[in-house]
Amino acid sequence: MYKLVLATALLSTAAAQTLETFDGSRTWSETNDPVMGGLSQATFKISQGTGVFNGTCKIVPSLQAPGFCSAQSEKTHLRASYPDVSKSKGLELVVRSTTPTFKGFKVAFATKHAKSSSRYTPFGTFKAPFALSSGAREQTVFVPFTDFSWDWSPYTGECDTKDPTGVQHHCCGEGDLEQYCPSSKDLAELTGLELWAEGAEGDFHLEVKSIAAVAAPTLRYNKKVDA
Repeated sequence: MYKLVLATALLSTAAAQTLETFDGSRTWSETNDPVMGGLSQATFKISQGTGVFNGTCKIVPSLQAPGFCSAQSEKTHLRASYPDVSKSKGLELVVRSTTPTFKGFKVAFATKHAKSSSRYTPFGTFKAPFALSSGAREQTVFVPFTDFSWDWSPYTGECDTKDPTGVQHHCCGEGDLEQYCPSSKDLAELTGLELWAEGAEGDFHLEVKSIAAVAAPTLRYNKKVDA
């Protein structure tokens, strides 16, 4: 007989900087696209140290495209309320999902001086997509800061699409595209965190155990051992 245990190997000895453990010390709330004429619905609840994001993304009738659901921590726009993560390389989320094939998961963070990409987002945020591996077991997802851009579309949530109004958005990159990346100053002044289900039609369920800033990914894998 075999049993499944979780073994962990660290690719870096640098300590992670914990940003959220859903211990109730920060208030979270959800926002759905009916605020913009959509039909999507979701809830976000904190239960036993886990943030549970559950809902359905539906087609927005006026756009004929999938809408969004989001969950966000209470923001302190005038002051940084998280650790300085400017020495880190990305965010690491410990999650579990019964809908790992859902294509619309994104994570975002607000900073004191992030630019806004549209009139719909008066306070700017840096946003990036992330994908999950198959299976409902707990997994760790690393999202490098180079995947984040403040210039994301309010229509798609993506940084490489053009709006119906003709506005072209831009992703973080090298050279002229570096202006869309989070700077060291931005990473030193985080004011809020967000989770999104956006731009993909369907049901989603995401349980988030923690969010941290790390210097390198943590490798987690399942290993069979004798019972």
